[in-house]
Amino acid sequence: MRPQVIHLVDDSKLGGVKLALESQSESSLKQTFDFKICILNLHSWFPRRYSADIICLHAAASWRKLPGLCLLRLANIGTPLLYQEHHYSEYFVKHRVAKSWRFLLMLRLCYRLMTRVLSVSDAQANWMKRERLTSQDKLIVMGQAKDVTPFLMLSAKPIGRPVVLGAYGRFDSQKGFDLLLEAMTQLSPEKVELRLAGGGEELEELETKWANLPHVRFVGEVHDVPQFLSGCDAVVIPSRWEPFGLTCQESLTAGKTIITSGVDGLNEQLEEIESLGLNRTGDLIRLAELTPEKIVEAIDKLIDRAEALLGDNKESNASLGLSRQARQIVAARWPVLLEKWREVLSKHL
Repeated sequence: MRPQVIHLVDDSKLGGVKLALESQSESSLKQTFDFKICILNLHSWFPRRYSADIICLHAAASWRKLPGLCLLRLANIGTPLLYQEHHYSEYFVKHRVAKSWRFLLMLRLCYRLMTRVLSVSDAQANWMKRERLTSQDKLIVMGQAKDVTPFLMLSAKPIGRPVVLGAYGRFDSQKGFDLLLEAMTQLSPEKVELRLAGGGEELEELETKWANLPHVRFVGEVHDVPQFLSGCDAVVIPSRWEPFGLTCQESLTAGKTIITSGVDGLNEQLEEIESLGLNRTGDLIRLAELTPEKIVEAIDKLIDRAEALLGDNKESNASLGLSRQARQIVAARWPVLLEKWREVLSKHL
């Protein structure tokens, strides 16, 4: 009988987390472990004891949830409780936390309840160490990834006029789409088009505010992300914080030029390619500062590069983006992560 591993989430809207867990549950690991994803209510005073060999928790910690976390721990004494931190990072604290000492104390108390704390990036783990959020023997740098085979299968898109930018994800302040849309007001519709995909609490407000921009298209939720990316020359990821950033992994595997803030876990995804010398100048663009003005500068450089490649030949097959080898390196994060999970889960049986 396979050991049972239960993944607990308390927010079914967490698209990236849900996709990563579903990828894991359907991976080769299912031959060794029996995975189950359950919704958890941390505000309940009647915690459940789970029939599991290992519990993996993926809920965002908070002061309000701390009693629920304590009850969950008490109800499941004897069962390893692994906490994967998808939500918080150095730049989250910078942008969203007024009293950092109080917030960091809450994290220390929550992490103390766990058997292990799993970080999704090196940047996040380094932040945890600097802030002494948990002991080094409890912290495991897992990384993050998903099965990106469909993205790797995409062919390079020939450049056209205008250059097509893509951006996608949940519409909230984290993703920085408001800054990107402000930047688009300063760019010519003849030279660039932006396609924004996704949903969320800020979608209606942004659609209403920027409805008059002729070179911006809100395409709504997309269920076929590789198909969406196949029509884009480049992807913009202007996130204010991003503990890892699965959209970056997907876009890199699709071979797209990236314009990004480079915060938290985003930067190391670019560094992985750069360290091997697999990128050309202009493939990976970090914003010097996360402002509309700097986004405009980055997009202008991208347009200039596209024009230089395209020249006067509208039938050119030239394309922007990464080499096949670079894309394969990014895709290889997935099997590496699976082996890391196999190792960690096996040690806690």
